[in-house]
Amino acid sequence: MEKPLVMLDKGTNCSSWNYCGQRLATGLLDGTLVIFDSLEPDSSTFTCTSRTKAHGASITKVIWVPPEYGDAVACICADGTLLLWEEVEEGPQLLKWKLCKLFESNATQVLDVQFGISLTSLKMVVAYSDGHVKVYELLDPLLLNKWQLQVNHVN
Repeated sequence: MEKPLVMLDKGTNCSSWNYCGQRLATGLLDGTLVIFDSLEPDSSTFTCTSRTKAHGASITKVIWVPPEYGDAVACICADGTLLLWEEVEEGPQLLKWKLCKLFESNATQVLDVQFGISLTSLKMVVAYSDGHVKVYELLDPLLLNKWQLQVNHVN
C-alpha cells in the first residue's frame, strides 16, 4: 500500500524541494508560504513546521536559495512581486521565517528567478514580463537583504 509523503493544503499552487530533499516549501493561492520538514533524517514522512502569510497575492513559484547562504526561499507572487524569506532564530530552539527582501515591480511581473554561485558571491537572475533580465549580486553573504544590480539586459 502506498504511503503519502506529505498532505498538501487546499490551494497549494507550487512547491520546491530543498537541495537534499529534507524540506519542502509550498506556495498557496492565498499568499501563504508553508514549510514541511522531515524530522527524522531517514524518514519519508514530512510534517508542517511553518505557515507564514507571505503576501496578499497568490504565490506562483517558490525556489530555495543555495544552502551555503542559509535556509531561505524566494517567492514569486501573482502581482509580480519577488520576496525573499529567511529562517532565523528568534530565541533558544525557536525558528521563524522572516521577510528579508522585497523586490517590487511597478508595471511588469517577475516570471522566473534562479540562483547561482560564483567564485565570490551569490548571484540572482530575475526574468520580467517586459523582456528585461536582471542580475543581482549579494553584497554580504550573511545578509540576504543586501543586493546590488549588476546587469539589466533587455531582450
